[in-house]
Amino acid sequence: MANTAWCITLAGMGGVVGEAVPDTLTLREAIGQFLDTILQDRNTHRTYAAGLSAFEAFMADREGSPVLLRSLQDDVIEGFQLYLLDRGYSRFTLRTYQAALSAFLNYLLVHDLTPVHFSLAKARLRARRTNRRFPYPAPVPDPALPLIIKYYDEMALPSGEDDKARATRLRILRSRAIVHTLYSSAGRIAEVASLTRRDVADGRQAQVIVTGKGNKQRFIYLTDLARKAIADYVHARADAYVPLFISHGRDYGKRLSKVSIWETVKRAARALQLDVTPHDFRHYRARQMLDEGAPLEAIQEILGHSDISTTRKVYAIYSHRSVQEIFNGATLTPDEALRRSLAADEPLLRQALPDGADAPDNDIAKER
Repeated sequence: MANTAWCITLAGMGGVVGEAVPDTLTLREAIGQFLDTILQDRNTHRTYAAGLSAFEAFMADREGSPVLLRSLQDDVIEGFQLYLLDRGYSRFTLRTYQAALSAFLNYLLVHDLTPVHFSLAKARLRARRTNRRFPYPAPVPDPALPLIIKYYDEMALPSGEDDKARATRLRILRSRAIVHTLYSSAGRIAEVASLTRRDVADGRQAQVIVTGKGNKQRFIYLTDLARKAIADYVHARADAYVPLFISHGRDYGKRLSKVSIWETVKRAARALQLDVTPHDFRHYRARQMLDEGAPLEAIQEILGHSDISTTRKVYAIYSHRSVQEIFNGATLTPDEALRRSLAADEPLLRQALPDGADAPDNDIAKER
């Protein structure tokens, strides 16, 4: 009987429950089986596939190919972090790929597929040292981002009813509706791309239910300006196509892709010489709401974070301004503090003073 290092307790590895898994199982095979469990969430599947492809490359550099699952050691999380940093990956990508690895290792643990010598708890403890050195990067959206909206709002609509003029007019109106929706909702690009006319009631609906990350439903909110831009676009279309944002080219009526929405933003950004992406609208609005005093719990709901720790980790640094204003308003100078104390406690102070001594001047008491 082949030597084995793991036993599976759940079905899904091509055998029956309880069947021994050979120690010849490769890392690539295990990754493929894990990714098959998240096929329903295409965005997560794509992101995790990219992250785990990088992880496989890291392991191949260290262990050689093919990489066997039994080669996992307690330093794999820490080593993968340093591998990504050495190759110039951004800290944002690093965190995303680390999330993919974490989910994969959790999958192995639940299915009893981790090597007997491997401890996920120890691996995470070791990785914390690197995490402390490289905290989550604070998003820094361009403060001129609203110019993207102004760019399309001020773009002249061509007159005429010929095919070219009509198509150009519809593309401009569509661009206005897209950027207003991104700004208003602070939604993810996939959420905005998936909207239907029924979802937004052709611009009459202020609260819209979307299926967000992890196939979880939540509300996004549309301002009056966003709803007007949507209504203007849908009215000009005069069609019965279901998607809210559609192609006005050869594939007329087909749902607009996320790439096309991305390009809508980047086209204006290039013209304005700005560095802005659709996801920056989300960061911009989160920071804006924090600056305006919105509580972190409300921002969590608006952004659709399942855990408030995510909101706090990414955006709490921007609450500094609000905290600073509270601090300034609640802090007295030493002289003000003394006068306030004397005003409240003058009778007690007089009792505590030696006979014949005068209490300190108390202008506030006189004013009262």
